[in-house]
Amino acid sequence: MNNMKKFGFFLQVIALSALMLTFLSCEEDPQLPDNLVAFESAQLGFTSDEDELIININFSRSTANQGSITVNFEANGIVYGDDFTTSPQATGNTITIPVVAGASQVSFTISKTESVLLDGDESVTFSISNVVNGLVVGETTQLVLSFAEILAEQAIMNINGGGPTYPNKVFIDLSANRQTAVDRTSWDLGFFMGDDFRVTLNSSVTMMARAIDKTDLNAVNAADTVDFDDVMIVGANSSIEAMAWIDDPAGDLAKTAIASISVTASENKVYIVNRGASNPPSDPSQPIPSRGWKKIRIIRNGNGYTLQHADIAATSFQEIQITKDSQFNFRYISFENGVVNVEPAKARWDIAWTGFTNSTNFGAGFIPYYFQDIILQSRNGVETAELLITNAGTYEAFQESNLTGVTWLTTQIGIGAKWRSGGGPGSAPAVRSDRFYLVKDVDGNIYKLRFTALTQNGERGRPQIEFALVKKG
Repeated sequence: MNNMKKFGFFLQVIALSALMLTFLSCEEDPQLPDNLVAFESAQLGFTSDEDELIININFSRSTANQGSITVNFEANGIVYGDDFTTSPQATGNTITIPVVAGASQVSFTISKTESVLLDGDESVTFSISNVVNGLVVGETTQLVLSFAEILAEQAIMNINGGGPTYPNKVFIDLSANRQTAVDRTSWDLGFFMGDDFRVTLNSSVTMMARAIDKTDLNAVNAADTVDFDDVMIVGANSSIEAMAWIDDPAGDLAKTAIASISVTASENKVYIVNRGASNPPSDPSQPIPSRGWKKIRIIRNGNGYTLQHADIAATSFQEIQITKDSQFNFRYISFENGVVNVEPAKARWDIAWTGFTNSTNFGAGFIPYYFQDIILQSRNGVETAELLITNAGTYEAFQESNLTGVTWLTTQIGIGAKWRSGGGPGSAPAVRSDRFYLVKDVDGNIYKLRFTALTQNGERGRPQIEFALVKKG
């Protein structure tokens, strides 16, 4: 073959390769499993004190396509338009929900009509009928919504953490078989609604706070924060000293980074706040880049709080007023958006799944360290217990008669990260199969709970739990 022919053949190979790459880039990766579509749960209760409820439909992963999902419904003892409505609005007995490319979840809202009177035995059964091209209907294709409070006997729940960047913190109410996923960057500080005056940091984004010896926010500038960015960090490069600048991982409110807010205004210092990071690094042992810095000061306002905040170099500040509300453990603020809704009312959740600023010991003492897949429990009287199969028997066999002698934990990290192994540098995480857990809610209901998956389709941030009622409260 002469040189010209060789050159021509070479060009043909390049053209054919480019064509094949173009073809493959337009096709969905054949190695990926089905992208499944399912309701978050098969049964939900619509309580008498709720006027509307958001129904979520989750995907196994983000979809590349846009279009719509069709949900049909059948009402029992209740009439659409007269007693309840939906958004999007139904046509006949069908709700069409738009899907945008990149979405990993869609939702619709069901609302009670004004002044409707219900007996509590009404229900609506929703069924997923059609989905966007590229999606496949999963297992939980039907949801029965009861217009009354339910007590879930058993369930399997796919936790909607949002995927490998852990965008959500998810609050779970076992008895209601309900989860509430919240963007973990949507708030900065939590204000305690109990008798004490305590303020917590958003640990899911590795926030830190450090007091300085000033009480005038306008008198604080960059000179007051020299070298703070070198030491106010979370990760393997952190130090023992930095433990004072995070909230106690066990949840002890006497050990928050921000001291108890004094009734004497002059005793409340200015704090320099590292707002943490939007996304954790792929390797949690590495330092986490900052979302930015703030200077804050908090004083009491009667039975509430006044938050003063500003950028470090600002010569004026903004104020946010926070009123105590006994229905909640905490109320939350965002520096950008003021008071925001985060966790449900304290009677409406038991445990939460999240990324979390914990601590670890690399040999020289404990330092702040970011943990993924942490389970926290509510401070509203929820208790947990860890049971090893070698001592307590299997999850399946455990029943009410086995409760004698159980040691209950009230620490926020009673479950924590103990349900999984690995996850550090060079260590693949996995669910521990040698243990399960008990959760006692504020009503005295006791559930057994085990983790059945760390991932969905190989993707972190979408674990699965199974739970069953052991004893009714």
